[in-house]
Amino acid sequence: MTETRTGLESGQVEQDGELVLGSVEDPARQPLPAESANPVKVARSYAESVLAEVARIDADHVDDVVLAVSELVTNAICHAVGEGRLSVRLVVRPRWTHLCVTDPDCTVPETTQPGDDDLLLSGRGVPIVGQLGLLWFVPSAQGKTAHAVITRTGEKVTDEEREALIRLQIV
Repeated sequence: MTETRTGLESGQVEQDGELVLGSVEDPARQPLPAESANPVKVARSYAESVLAEVARIDADHVDDVVLAVSELVTNAICHAVGEGRLSVRLVVRPRWTHLCVTDPDCTVPETTQPGDDDLLLSGRGVPIVGQLGLLWFVPSAQGKTAHAVITRTGEKVTDEEREALIRLQIV
């Protein structure tokens, strides 16, 4: 479900939506649409649809958020263990988008740099998302949520805003 808030200045869009991709271990337990044979593709399409209004004024921001969605959902699919829900939530604000990817694995990924090996096929997603914006992980008894706050082009998050966002922990 996506809710759009109105009454903002021109170019300001606020939305809040969540996409449940299904169970990591057993996708058959929560049937998905036919096109969801590729949950990363479904998540990217979802992000693009939520950010459609933003795309008209800041296409670079949308590209960054879609890349972050792709990397974090791929990471969750490749590394999550146990049964549970995999979901993507986007909270769009006038200056940034807060992305939350929740999976059933409590293990927080190590944020190591991949090194100089150009042929390395894994280990790049978390550092890429970290370069796009603020990134932190919140483990819980049911799994973990990866949070990424990606600012609009030309915007910055102040230290006070960063601390408030981390305390808020939208899930």
